[in-house]
Amino acid sequence: MTIKFWVAFKLVNQPARRDIQLEVDELVLNCDVVLRALGNHLNPLEEWPFSVEGQTCSGDTDVCRTAVQRRRIKAAREHLGIIYISYRTDGEGLESLC
Repeated sequence: MTIKFWVAFKLVNQPARRDIQLEVDELVLNCDVVLRALGNHLNPLEEWPFSVEGQTCSGDTDVCRTAVQRRRIKAAREHLGIIYISYRTDGEGLESLC
């Protein structure tokens, strides 16, 4: 299944926020998937160095697993040099922050 979505992000060394549309062949859209897609867009020759969870940790998920996912997302943002990132699926107004 292909999901089209919009990503808004701000790179450390650029003054303005950028908005781009991306698409992925995934069943679920979450921060791991969005960061990997953006990483592939910004650095197409680089293999994505982080694991990608198929789902977002929910409220009843193990605390350790949630902490690992948060650290991975933070590391991915730092790897890409991003200080802000949000996403929304095509046609929706609600944005999710990473």
